[in-house]
Amino acid sequence: MTPLATKSFAVRSKPIWLSLVCMAMILRAQAISQDITQTEQGFNKLTTSRISIITDLELDDELKRWPVYLDQAIEQWKTVFAPVPIKLEGLQTTVYLIGDKAKWQRLGLLDQLPNLIDGYQAGDQLYVVDQPSTYYRRLLFLHEATHWIMYRWQGGAGSPWLMEGMADYQGTHELREGRLRLGFFPSRADQVPYWGRLRLISDTMNKSSAPKLSEIVAFRDMQERRMERYSWSWAACTFFATHPELRDDFQHLYRGQLDYSFESSARWLRALENDWKKLSIQWRCFVDDLDYGMDLTRSALEWGSLESRLLTQGEESDFMLSADRGWQSIGILLESGESIELSAEGRVVVREFADGKKWSSEPPGLTVEYHRGKPLGCLIGVLASVEQEQPSACWETVRIGKRAVLKASQKSILLLKINESSQDLADNQGTFNVSIRKAGRLKE
Repeated sequence: MTPLATKSFAVRSKPIWLSLVCMAMILRAQAISQDITQTEQGFNKLTTSRISIITDLELDDELKRWPVYLDQAIEQWKTVFAPVPIKLEGLQTTVYLIGDKAKWQRLGLLDQLPNLIDGYQAGDQLYVVDQPSTYYRRLLFLHEATHWIMYRWQGGAGSPWLMEGMADYQGTHELREGRLRLGFFPSRADQVPYWGRLRLISDTMNKSSAPKLSEIVAFRDMQERRMERYSWSWAACTFFATHPELRDDFQHLYRGQLDYSFESSARWLRALENDWKKLSIQWRCFVDDLDYGMDLTRSALEWGSLESRLLTQGEESDFMLSADRGWQSIGILLESGESIELSAEGRVVVREFADGKKWSSEPPGLTVEYHRGKPLGCLIGVLASVEQEQPSACWETVRIGKRAVLKASQKSILLLKINESSQDLADNQGTFNVSIRKAGRLKE
């Protein structure tokens, strides 16, 4: 690649101090010395002890904060990736921020790159193409910087789904009062302008073209259906990294020594092979609730609850369904052709307002508001097959209300929840008492 030579003259920018309150909050009283120069090609260059930014764009206040954001990110990545201390030494990167891509190509500065679309990491060099939103441009910078850190600390970033999924998971961030928070799950679309991951995921589910979890972790060509595959890889990494019962095992995958092959993922998948069908039920519960503001912890289906048993004929079992949780397994298994009778009673709080007013619901639900075509707070259920991997799709639920009979078309476990968006679970209170009785095998 043609080097970006720097002219001999240099202008040292003044440290950013407490002259502006907001700037002081951004820097947290840290003054980072920045050299501002120009390259022979006329590009602007900003240099600190850890990062150089070379760009044909103006070095505005946002770009001058990138060194601060990188330092904040590295502090968080230390916790995420747990590198050995020696790996922390000598971290220096160069970021090429590309505004007029055609100009860079004419100068031969992109000749050694593959087809550059929006970002690329090559060793200690990061390439970021300018974007329609400041947020998404910063996300791409953090995305490529995640690749760089994994290359530096782990020796690689693993197979394609892990490499791109972790970079997207870490790159999706919140910036509040100058403090960067990585691994951010947005509550609203306007928090992440031009991001679009949830929309793409929803589109593929609506088209019935969403990949199963086993297909996501087997992605090889990330350029095929590119943004869809990036989005699903982000979703898979978010699922594993945030599920209270899965995240520790997931850490062993991305914290270990990595290259850019499938070997590390293959070992991890072999360890999960016997539990994959149950894992896919947890994944489908995650996908069912996947939307802005999703309460990741409350929505996580507990692994132990998937240990299920058959009921004997006429046996009755009781289950206390929590209103502030997502999908819950009651631990009951049905053979193909068997049916189960459910009855429910109780009252739960499904909405609490700032003025103290509360909405309470019994199992039939509240017709004052609907969620996915069924009354808010009503008891809903689904029979989840344990014989095959679940698709990445929303459940086709049954409104149970006070009483219902469900028949299994294949060997299945029963999942229940109250009907409400995941983002609204935190203010819920109470339980429904659900009684389950095996009703026998129904003839076709």
